[in-house]
Amino acid sequence: MADGYKELTLRVYQTYATTALVDDLSGRWTSLTFSSALHGGFKELHTTVPMALEDAWMWMRREGAPGNHYRHVELTDRLGTVWEGRIVDIGLRMDRAFVGLDITALGYWSSMRDRLYDVVTDWKLGGPHNTGKIIREMITQECPDINGTADVELSPEDVVGIDLTGGTAYPMDVIIDKLAPLAGTGTAVYYFSVYGTRKPVWTSRAVTNIHWLVSLQDMERLEIVQQGINVRNYVLPVIGTAAGTGSLNAESTANYPRRAITLELQAGVPTTAANNARDAMIQERRFPSQSESFTISGNVFSTRTGNLAQSVGQAMEERPKWWVRAGEVIRIRDLVPHSAATGTLDNLRTFYILETVYDAGRDVLEVQPDRPAALLSSILARTVSVERHV
Repeated sequence: MADGYKELTLRVYQTYATTALVDDLSGRWTSLTFSSALHGGFKELHTTVPMALEDAWMWMRREGAPGNHYRHVELTDRLGTVWEGRIVDIGLRMDRAFVGLDITALGYWSSMRDRLYDVVTDWKLGGPHNTGKIIREMITQECPDINGTADVELSPEDVVGIDLTGGTAYPMDVIIDKLAPLAGTGTAVYYFSVYGTRKPVWTSRAVTNIHWLVSLQDMERLEIVQQGINVRNYVLPVIGTAAGTGSLNAESTANYPRRAITLELQAGVPTTAANNARDAMIQERRFPSQSESFTISGNVFSTRTGNLAQSVGQAMEERPKWWVRAGEVIRIRDLVPHSAATGTLDNLRTFYILETVYDAGRDVLEVQPDRPAALLSSILARTVSVERHV
């Protein structure tokens, strides 16, 4: 087991609002992984903890006792809270070599599927309504475990007039299915996350700063795949059954065959929003699509102090790799040549992080950068159906 785990403290509390300790699992686990993702923030934590059968049984729900489901979990180190969430699954496991528990916790983003929000009644009254205002309303009404709304941006668009019917829905699903595709203007992409102290953040995808630097010598694995089959350089939006105005990207057609696609949007989408979606699709698909993933086994360096990103030219600080999170930007310093140390997102050596998974037993961090397909799913309405070539 890697020495890195010795810095991590894993404790279970009655609730996030109390210091009443249920159990301290620090140094007792035999496996520990935790992740972050967008949308979501803190995603999942899995741990396996050996313990006596009598102690393990006390964790389980039984007659007269509720068990430790939905207890608050905190993973910390010397710098602060590394991960937090609530326990959802407890598994008692016994075999010839092991007696103990398999425990799974989810971040507080998951609490946004606890209660239902009345989409029709609450959403369509009054206006203007932008996506940030609707998220603030849902959190206030139906998300008691989410801490405030100060960092939920009031994004600039007005969604009044879009077909947002559908009765009651979980706030999480409203954000993913209805709000994220419509948020912002132009090619802006909005993500929702819940990290430390359960504070929600709704903000546009920013790539002007680099948060983390890593070198090839500190990487265990790197994969980059570019797929020309996904090139589309002419996009025709179709709103309901009405064709809109198509757009052709000259830079792409100068190097690749003309490859067309229709973009099917739900009836009622304003022309401006449809054209924004069209332009976003061309922007992301005019060149061969690229997917990447890599595993960091060595050092990572922070280019920031506190919580705000610094420019690349400022002093670096080595940090535990488990602090790298979804929603941040990472650069592989020596992967390809570059001309300037800027915050440009080139998807060749500088990446926006969509998901991370840290394995404490191996002391390795899996990083999944954002991909064009993921960006499009955030920009385009979920009503976009199958591709039809024209």
